[in-house]
Amino acid sequence: MGSSLQARDRGAALHVLILPSYYPTRQRPYVGSFFRDWACALQRAGARTGVAYVEGRGVRNLSPAAIRETHFQMTSRVEAGLPTVRMAGWNTLAQWTPGGLVWARLAQRVIQEYIERYGRPDLIAAHSATWAGQAAFKAMRRWGLPYVITEVNTKFGTGEVRGWQAAVSRRSFAGAEAVIAISDNLRNRLLEFGGARRVEIIPCAVDDSYWTLPSKPRARTPFTFYAQAHLSTRKGFDLLIRAFARQFRDNKTVRVVIGGDGEIRRDLEALAESTGVRSQVTFLGAVPRDVVRENMWGANCFVLPSWAENFGVVLIEAMSSGLPVISTRCGGPEDIINDDVGILLAPGDENGLARALSAMHESPTYDPVAVRASAIARYGYATVGRQLVEFYRSLLIAR
Repeated sequence: MGSSLQARDRGAALHVLILPSYYPTRQRPYVGSFFRDWACALQRAGARTGVAYVEGRGVRNLSPAAIRETHFQMTSRVEAGLPTVRMAGWNTLAQWTPGGLVWARLAQRVIQEYIERYGRPDLIAAHSATWAGQAAFKAMRRWGLPYVITEVNTKFGTGEVRGWQAAVSRRSFAGAEAVIAISDNLRNRLLEFGGARRVEIIPCAVDDSYWTLPSKPRARTPFTFYAQAHLSTRKGFDLLIRAFARQFRDNKTVRVVIGGDGEIRRDLEALAESTGVRSQVTFLGAVPRDVVRENMWGANCFVLPSWAENFGVVLIEAMSSGLPVISTRCGGPEDIINDDVGILLAPGDENGLARALSAMHESPTYDPVAVRASAIARYGYATVGRQLVEFYRSLLIAR
């Protein structure tokens, strides 16, 4: 370790291995994209950055052809400029503790492959205790590699991590040099949860070279409210539809566009029908990243009325695109949204949301350039990458 620190003091690049709990795959190309954003931000800040990941395809897709394609083999290639080692595996029920521990054990083989190909990293950046934190804990015991956990699991913010999962998570936190929380609320919840020696706040990053202003000014007719998320009850889209119906039923110059798919899509469609706004609400289903960007360029306001969010990456993507935002004080958005970029309200406040929608429609007071500038200053790759590099270096020097 001493020679490694001396090399860094002479200007050698910090070498960080990103170990994500989930990450984009061919089958699910948008899952965990914010982990890739952190890795890219680190790399652009001058850190030598790689990724090690154990994929887990859903067993409902199991077939002889799928087994020939996916049989726990490892690949190594450069993805988005990042040396990336993957193991192509099957779902080991990682949502449950026993499956998560199996995943963490498999990750040791991927970490070893990375070390053999690209050298020993100075530090592992594990993204979420469940289960990358457990994998990093095992790697620390095996190779003596220090690690940091960046926590993103919403269940830590809502107090839902209990039992064996809680015990394993506390052990992972305790072995880490530090734990990074992505919002002030999550930091407080993690301090209450226990185990971590130190908890710091460093937010998610936004790729400001991708999420940009549209090439021409946004049209205001029709006025478009855009929402994008997995369609679950936690996102509060039923509230959005009811509030929209209250304010804009039969006003064909105003519409809602909802991107994403999920278990409550049919319920939301039925709600739009019963509230009389079905013709004004468009459900896109799952859409690729470039279509999300096109939708943001064509919208006038982004809405995320969630019941719980540790952060809200889609909010900073919208803001980087110049969109004002409406969201709730549900854990993370209150760190992101101020009066210059949007409106915050209490979770479940249908009346407040209706008023916010009306205010956005009637008073276009938000400057897209200023909204974007706020997002980049706080969450752009340069800002977050610099924070991460400085924090990681300080931990290694102290160690």
